[in-house]
Amino acid sequence: MKIRIPLTSMLLFYSIPRAFTFSIARPAYAVREKLSVENPLYGTSCRRNTHKLNSSANEDEAGSCWNPKLRRSMGIIAGIGAAETGYLTFTKLTGSSILLCGTDGACGNVLNGPYGVIPGTDVPLALLGFVAYMLVGFLAVAPFIYDLGQDKEENNRLLLTAASTTMGVFSVFLMTLLFGVLGESCNFCVASAIFSVSLAKLAWLGGAVPAPRIKQGIKWSAGGGLAAFMASAILFTSVPEIASADFGLPPAAGSTHLLASSESQKGTPAPPILSKSSPRALGIATDLESLDSRMFGAYWCSHCYDQKERLGKEAMLKIPYIECSRDGLNSQNSFCKERGLPGYPTWEINGKLYPGEKELDELEEIIKEVRSS
Repeated sequence: MKIRIPLTSMLLFYSIPRAFTFSIARPAYAVREKLSVENPLYGTSCRRNTHKLNSSANEDEAGSCWNPKLRRSMGIIAGIGAAETGYLTFTKLTGSSILLCGTDGACGNVLNGPYGVIPGTDVPLALLGFVAYMLVGFLAVAPFIYDLGQDKEENNRLLLTAASTTMGVFSVFLMTLLFGVLGESCNFCVASAIFSVSLAKLAWLGGAVPAPRIKQGIKWSAGGGLAAFMASAILFTSVPEIASADFGLPPAAGSTHLLASSESQKGTPAPPILSKSSPRALGIATDLESLDSRMFGAYWCSHCYDQKERLGKEAMLKIPYIECSRDGLNSQNSFCKERGLPGYPTWEINGKLYPGEKELDELEEIIKEVRSS
């Protein structure tokens, strides 16, 4: 499996944030254009020279134009992004279904996939996005709340630009994972990326970096971009089996998720189940079999693997497993989409869907509930 990003996806990813940026910031840009003259640094400069927020725009000593009204636009975008990532964090922590996720539940697949948490932890990656949006939102509206003065206001603009640039760079990488590695479509993920890239564009195109400190602004933003790149590399290599398959390399030594070669004609198999079933797990499997149950999952889904390990090899032989990933072994991706799965794993027991990884106690409770109904 090679990383591949459709050209149309990349064009949309570039054009949509661009259109979104200019549409939401149009009033602020219009004011700036009325007050502008040609400037070699930013293309325009403002004739007014003030740092008060109630003015339409202000001019740095070197002539760069910064319209404080853009702060409101950036604050609104950051607020929407925080609400979205906060909602995704909540659904991840509670195991709830994601609304407005599409018919195939792709958002749930991504949220519960190998890149859904911060490496080495159970902390949802969406929580990191929530914190980032809150930070940018605070930086955007802080001068409306506190009297920062000129020096602190300029520092605020540098931090705002660096933070939004870092988010934009990281979002581009996440879109690469989404389309090129996981091969999924996620409305919430794409929307968040549009918000992040739009924030970065507003900061740079709006002249947030004071002209006398342009070099410092570039250094801070380049540092943030480098940090985002390093975090992206850590996230990608945190799932060595997928990273190895993407580049045609053998699985990492000591890995428990042993995947087949990416050149396999039939697709990538799920990791082998290593645990032995307990008598209790075998009893549950027998009950599930009698209720015409099956488990939907994906070979790269860590929760699916943990669910199988909890039941054990012998028990899973009694329960049909449906592979939903497009490039998984014996994939039934179309059937999974028809079922409208909210995420992986999902149990179907007596015709009803039960999303999420289940403890043995939970499976026993579900079996008892189904039989009594």
